Amino acid sequence: MSGDDRVLIDVLAEAATEMPWPEERIEEWLLGWSRRAVPGDVRVQGFATPPPDISLDLGEQHFLVARRPPDGVPFSELDRRLLHALVTMATASRNAARRDARLRRQALTDELTGLWQQGHFRELLDQTMSSRTDETLAVLFLDIDGMKGLNETLGHLDADVVLQEVGARLRSEVLPPGSFAARMGGDEFAAVVRHLQDAADLERLVADLHETLRGPILVGDAVLQVEVSIGEALSLSGTDDPDALLRRAERQMRQRKRARTPATLPPRWYDDRTVLRDMIDQGRVEVAYQPVVDLVAEEIVGYEALVRARQLEFGPVSPMMLIGAAAQLRMLDELTAVVLDHGIETMRSIAARAGRPLTLGVNIEFEQLHEDSRLLRSLPGRMAGLDVHLVLEISERHVTRWTPSQRAMAAELAAGGIGLAVDDFGAGYSALGLLTSWEWEWVKIDRALIADTGGSGGRTVLGNVGRMIGELDQVAVAEGIETAAEAAAAQALGITLAQGTYFAPPAPAEAALASVSSLGLRMPVGRSPE
Repeated sequence: MSGDDRVLIDVLAEAATEMPWPEERIEEWLLGWSRRAVPGDVRVQGFATPPPDISLDLGEQHFLVARRPPDGVPFSELDRRLLHALVTMATASRNAARRDARLRRQALTDELTGLWQQGHFRELLDQTMSSRTDETLAVLFLDIDGMKGLNETLGHLDADVVLQEVGARLRSEVLPPGSFAARMGGDEFAAVVRHLQDAADLERLVADLHETLRGPILVGDAVLQVEVSIGEALSLSGTDDPDALLRRAERQMRQRKRARTPATLPPRWYDDRTVLRDMIDQGRVEVAYQPVVDLVAEEIVGYEALVRARQLEFGPVSPMMLIGAAAQLRMLDELTAVVLDHGIETMRSIAARAGRPLTLGVNIEFEQLHEDSRLLRSLPGRMAGLDVHLVLEISERHVTRWTPSQRAMAAELAAGGIGLAVDDFGAGYSALGLLTSWEWEWVKIDRALIADTGGSGGRTVLGNVGRMIGELDQVAVAEGIETAAEAAAAQALGITLAQGTYFAPPAPAEAALASVSSLGLRMPVGRSPE
């Protein structure tokens, strides 16, 4: 047996013996064993290279690539098989690590809400208190008021919807980075809030959290508002006892709950049709406008009209809940009509001040696109002669198989100069057949793909998607741009249209008009931090 053969056997034996490899060392060990066994330049990179190099897919747009020097001996079949074996071990190790992490998380989280279980929460609290340096934090204890009555009225399955929604809101960005929450049992929750400034900062956060949690919840065919009692304990020192903080927060929560008068105790019920009808009739369905910008010309080319609503009793209503309720109640056309009325009038005013035509994007649901829609059939005549080009945006998540009625309506709209666009591309299954199912005005690439541009894999995916859309003679729009780096990455990959909070957040019509009056259509200056 030659020395080279012994090296190969030793490498494979060592690699196999260590299986599964530690997740944090997979790439390091893969490169180390590969370089010992195969001469040449071996590296991990974000793209494959053609033969005579060896390129093996590691997944997630990463490849193990082996290059021979120009005067080197070509790779042998044994070299290729050895590297393939090592890549297989690396992939299996990564999959095993992720499976173990998923199982560990499942064992430590509450199945219903997705929050941490009580036991693990206490461990995390202890770790946080022992490892903190100069940090002000707080422990919160929360309880849903009237949950027993909900269980009796709704039954446990529907009452679980309330618990799930509260859990989802606690997992949202309402808490600062590094914070974490848990379900302590039944209808009780707890949270650790990190990186606070002072007691006033905590007071503001609790008020915001209370407002978020008391927002409307859609349960079956009714809208429900619940109240949540919250107690807090501020900690200024790492020597504070974690259990004492938790007990103090719970004690304050119970004091506040007892202080409530019966007349103020929720839950409160609303018939969702009445809620939606009242908001439309009372003019409480509002519209916010976010500019779509041309990254090359550095100017605004249009706006997307985004629905907003506020109900007298429980304040702001999330757009997704509003649209979901309208779909259930077959009131989508009425809701869309409000947005169109407001949007067309606003865009006429902006176009007049800007002295040039502009595009208006309005979201509709795929089910609204049919021949019997009086709303859509009225649009070509209504838009004739206006300095406004209307584009109806349909989310990729909701586009299903086209019917003849939908194609006929789409053709009628196109003949009247009204375009259709794909919204949220990349947020769902991204069926590529969707892009060829119609001559889309533009395809809006979802933030999920934009946010990944910090790595080579993300840039590769976004670049390929952008090129594919361009080769289909369609226009790509990068959605959800939040930083200058994301805007630059999109432009470098050939995507010329974009929107997002980096340029401007959604704003009322008055603010959009004022901006155009003072700045014209110049691309707004980025407003989000890097």
